[in-house]
Amino acid sequence: MYSSEFLGKNVLILGHMTEIHGPVQALVDYSKKNMGKLTSVLHPLPCSFVSNSEFRTFTRGKCERSLYKRNLKVTEFFSYVQHVFLTFLFVARSNEKYDLCVGIDNLNALCGIILRKIGIVDKVVFYVIDYTPKRFNNPILNLTYHFLDGICIRHSDLVWNISERMAKIREGQGVEKRRNLIVPVGVELEKVGHIQDIKLNRRALVFASHLAKSKGADLIIEAMEDVIKTVPDAKLEIIGTGPCEQELKDLVKTADLGNNVKFSGLMQHDKLMKYLPTRGVALATYVEDSHNITYFADPTKPKEYLACGLPVIITRVPWIAKEIEEKPMGIAINYDKKELTDAIIKLMKDDEFYERCRVNAKLFASKLSWDGIFDNAFYVSLER
Repeated sequence: MYSSEFLGKNVLILGHMTEIHGPVQALVDYSKKNMGKLTSVLHPLPCSFVSNSEFRTFTRGKCERSLYKRNLKVTEFFSYVQHVFLTFLFVARSNEKYDLCVGIDNLNALCGIILRKIGIVDKVVFYVIDYTPKRFNNPILNLTYHFLDGICIRHSDLVWNISERMAKIREGQGVEKRRNLIVPVGVELEKVGHIQDIKLNRRALVFASHLAKSKGADLIIEAMEDVIKTVPDAKLEIIGTGPCEQELKDLVKTADLGNNVKFSGLMQHDKLMKYLPTRGVALATYVEDSHNITYFADPTKPKEYLACGLPVIITRVPWIAKEIEEKPMGIAINYDKKELTDAIIKLMKDDEFYERCRVNAKLFASKLSWDGIFDNAFYVSLER
């Protein structure tokens, strides 16, 4: 741990969030514990059900100040304009100077670059957790996204890429190796506990995600019709919420799967990490699309599943699908109903393969601590 070297540092985190716990929240949690002072300014993504932007300041982990501003209901473009305005308003109210600003994705990194220009910030990190050639369906928004992305990679002091695929793109865009870091997704392992002491239900499938089209929950529901023909007591639990929630519930009703599929809604992250180890098999069915944001990313959920000892069935979209297939820690499939059905049945029926996946998952996940990942990233970023 390098935390003692960070105690005199004053850090600003600017980011966007959803109701799903991910790298943004993990970064704030880490920085609260390890930085002398932290200010976090987080805004809700337009696709989320979070309604407030939040401003919080911490000294040695203790929250000294918090302020919440309800967002106006406007178009996606003006939503982001609103967030820029609120960022500068919140930072002005903090009346601080910062050693480092971590701007999560390009709009927030751009704000950090402007703050450095006017002397409020010394260094800026562009932390890229979402990247895809087609980030927005609206062509004007997409063009703006890539224009801002180009500014940020040129003018940030360092670029933190969430995956090797992103880092290679940055290399092709001319980002020097010394500025081009890979900061992969980690897991808050301390939240999991001792999974060997937990009784699990082999017949319980779990899908925990933001319920959007790109996550592929509809494919799982369709596969359940065939799964229960072979494993009648198989159960699917869907944890989370999102724009497709009602559509998925209607699909369950139409297929008459009410006895086999349960919607549990949003679950607080600490509770989720204690609950997942009681399930049998985890699902990560990302839609195969060359523009799927998950292809370039390092999705959190598969790693959390593995940390909880769950064999994972995953589509071959993110890089981690290859790791899961080769070790093995589960089964990698194409986005195909039959392949998914067969994979579920294999993990429910093949005891030897199932246990081998569990052992490999726990071993792999033991090296995924967020503390270690952020220790290294901040050490490089603050010392350069």
